[in-house]
Amino acid sequence: MTQRIVIVTGGSQNIGWATAKAFCDSGAHVVVADLNPPQEAHPNISFVQTNVADESSVSELMSQVDDQFGQLDGLVNNAGICIEKPLSEMPVGDWDRTMAINVRSVFLMCKHGLALMKKSSAAAIVNISSIEGLGANPLHAAYAASKGAVASLTHNIALEYGPYGIRCNAIAPGWINTPFNENLLNQYPDRAKVDAEIKALHPVGRLGLPEDIANTAVWLASEQAGFINGQEIVVDGGRLAKLPTPNL
Repeated sequence: MTQRIVIVTGGSQNIGWATAKAFCDSGAHVVVADLNPPQEAHPNISFVQTNVADESSVSELMSQVDDQFGQLDGLVNNAGICIEKPLSEMPVGDWDRTMAINVRSVFLMCKHGLALMKKSSAAAIVNISSIEGLGANPLHAAYAASKGAVASLTHNIALEYGPYGIRCNAIAPGWINTPFNENLLNQYPDRAKVDAEIKALHPVGRLGLPEDIANTAVWLASEQAGFINGQEIVVDGGRLAKLPTPNL
């Protein structure tokens, strides 16, 4: 990834920040596109304040990248939100906001970034979907629908822009240990029991780390994955591979 220019949306924290650092460690220069600056400074990370759901903001981001670097070699569409509500009680505004940040952002980033990526000798897009686009969790109807859309959009981009040398793949993370999930687990009085039950869902014997997704993103964007295109790579510690068994 040496001397490559990579944009990471939602790159100021959690999976996005881990991904930005992983690309830097591989030799890339990373542009973090987020509403807020990264949690810490890094010599190979630039920050451009961006509303990824707003077309004018995304267009301005790409203009700045073009003016400063003249190319775009990698794009990680990571920005996303999850609003937990029963479908019958979800305001239309919450549904629309989820779709705007989780899906429209991917469309806009690709729409305005593809011309720059055509200048690269080997460009790659990595979209962050979710295993919830493949299965279901309660109260996550909007989130799951949005992530299913991201996976479908990934296939279409791969088909249309593969002939230009631009690959597009998705990563479907499982349970990743982020502050959001930590807050969710902290609601339960017996935290040790909850941790044990969550870990038992994963044959690998642990929860995922942001670095697990970050390392996969760097690999998918590298030439080592040069013949992988239009795929959704599940990174969940084997959770979806495990069939439920009764407690006998």
